[in-house]
Amino acid sequence: MFFRYNQLIKEDRVPDISVFCWTEPYRLYHPRHILTANTEPLEGVDPKMYEALDQYWIHLHNYDKDEMAYEYALKHYDQNILSKVDSEIVQMWSFRPFETAGKDAGIKLTAGTFIDESMLAFSKSGDKDTSWKSSGRVNLCDRGINHMTPEQNQQWADKVFSKMQ
Repeated sequence: MFFRYNQLIKEDRVPDISVFCWTEPYRLYHPRHILTANTEPLEGVDPKMYEALDQYWIHLHNYDKDEMAYEYALKHYDQNILSKVDSEIVQMWSFRPFETAGKDAGIKLTAGTFIDESMLAFSKSGDKDTSWKSSGRVNLCDRGINHMTPEQNQQWADKVFSKMQ
């Protein structure tokens, strides 16, 4: 997203309204493939890439480093890029930073309008099972992360739309 939006800035093609929904930090960048822990291999993709990914998560990955780099990247982009573009900005969380690890990073973004609620928490509002909030690392697939009902999708869309000028 950073690369694509930077290209829009460079080409002077920034949209009138830009909505950013930030995800969690535990992903590796690849220009064509989603790479997170336990990623299921895709047909036609070299299986060695997935073997390397698994080995990275076992031997090289460091949560503290990912979390620090993520916080720094978001704050830099918010304060030094988004605050300077000629676009109405709405920022929100898909996952509040480190929420899936049972932590609260306390990151507050300032460019444009900031919805300081995660889609994860919103999608789970009303659930009796709140163990995901404090149970440490959660299995995202088992929790049905960000799978909202049609009504919740409409409520979230209304929330975002109401933040636009």
